[in-house]
Amino acid sequence: MKRCIVFFFLMALMLSFAGCGQPRSASVPEISLPPASLSVWERTDASAEGLESGFEGLGDPAVQSASELIGTALEIYSWFAKGGLPLAQRTRILVNPQTGEEEIYQLVDSPYFSNREQLEKYLNNFFSEEIVQSLLERYPVCRDIEGELYMLVADEDQAVFLKDVAFSIEEETESFIRLSAVVSDEEDPKKTQRYEFVCQQIEGKWIFTTFAYDWQ
Repeated sequence: MKRCIVFFFLMALMLSFAGCGQPRSASVPEISLPPASLSVWERTDASAEGLESGFEGLGDPAVQSASELIGTALEIYSWFAKGGLPLAQRTRILVNPQTGEEEIYQLVDSPYFSNREQLEKYLNNFFSEEIVQSLLERYPVCRDIEGELYMLVADEDQAVFLKDVAFSIEEETESFIRLSAVVSDEEDPKKTQRYEFVCQQIEGKWIFTTFAYDWQ
């Protein structure tokens, strides 16, 4: 679980250095990683109107590189895996029923969702319903408290490095695109792992219908 969380957080952050207008296959060098960003909310095609209607989705793949397409989804995953959502000052302390330990939850400060139902609707702009439910079950860090959305406060981050991530578009049609990410592990440079991602155009928007998230 820990390696999976670290993998997606780091891949999402490394993509912020890639920039726009790059070739359809990209490689990112080894870097030190800053705190998570919220660049998805700053995209020009991610207006409040577009997200509420669910029309925009991932945007037009024809004008995006493989790293940009995958990066959008990885950044959203990092919000949950690393507690990367913007938070307000209000907190609540709840007792974990399984461990009996106190946990601190902090109010989510988002322009697009204020409760769990709205959060799920937002995620459906980028992922299939099956992936959304898997994400929320895998990282049960968000919950409604008295009608408002709170997030479990994450532990302090540790500095970690990935040696190399190479993104590619493997297959592309008018309504289907298959992408891959090949990751090299700094601890064992000879070890690489390939991950596959599939986007499809469904009801007028592009979403991920296959999304690899296990780092083994």
